[in-house]
Amino acid sequence: MKTLESALSPIAKVLVPSGAKGKNKGTLPPVFSRNVVTIVSLKTVTTRFLPVSHEGFSNETYVDKVDLLGTKRAEFIARKQKGIERRAHMSLFREMLEAKGLKWEQAFEDKFGRPCVIPGSLCVTCWNCSLFGALEAGKGGTFARVRYFDTWTFQSADDCVASATSEEGLGIGNTVSEDLAQARGADSYHLYEYVKAGSTFPVITVLESPTALDVAGIIMAIQRADVHGYGKYSANHGKFSTEFVAVAAGMPRFSVLDLLEAGDPSEVRAKISSHSLDFETDNVVIGHDKITALGNALPGLFDEYWSQL
Repeated sequence: MKTLESALSPIAKVLVPSGAKGKNKGTLPPVFSRNVVTIVSLKTVTTRFLPVSHEGFSNETYVDKVDLLGTKRAEFIARKQKGIERRAHMSLFREMLEAKGLKWEQAFEDKFGRPCVIPGSLCVTCWNCSLFGALEAGKGGTFARVRYFDTWTFQSADDCVASATSEEGLGIGNTVSEDLAQARGADSYHLYEYVKAGSTFPVITVLESPTALDVAGIIMAIQRADVHGYGKYSANHGKFSTEFVAVAAGMPRFSVLDLLEAGDPSEVRAKISSHSLDFETDNVVIGHDKITALGNALPGLFDEYWSQL
């Protein structure tokens, strides 16, 4: 496999960025081909992880859990995945501009005719906003071309969540306002549940109207986000190791629930390899190393993109 285009040949024409013309010159909007690329991965927790979507209760924080397919499981919502991966993607591309000897702020304004003010206001034009959409309601939020899905652990919450009744017990953390000169009390610390290291979530990510830059960029951004951390206290917690199982042209003919019903990661790999879990087309790249190699093409693809702006 030499290039992403050869690996996914049925959609090769839309995987190459095309230059803008006329009044839109100076920007490179996405080509709305309505083709699709699907990425299937397995995300394994490597540190304690707090997948929390609520505000918490007093000095205690609980992991979101759902009764699903006869098992109570820890939940990892799509919004949390997208937010962290978007920021990882943004920082990755800014670094590639700096590697060209450019100050990313000035380079962005020169090419797009406006300053980049992520996350306050998003332009839905550049490599980041054109893929992830805008955040402001009514101002481009629906233009996202990357689709995320809620997911849950293969393991039961009883086995994978540290809680008051588990062997590990609850985690203990300082409150923001703790006065270290005072004796510790109920108002100076909080207790929290967390998903234990070794727990695994199956993940499906769908890219609509993708370019090669989009596919390589999201693969590399996911790996960067793993190191940054997801969820609450992500500066120290929520680290992951992601195994890419498949990149395919076309929508998946299965859901996260089907991946969970497979029972464990090894069965997911086996079912995709045997086409028990299949896609709209037969054009599928299988295997973590091969898919990581697709992501490694990112610098060259970005050079091509930048040259067309």
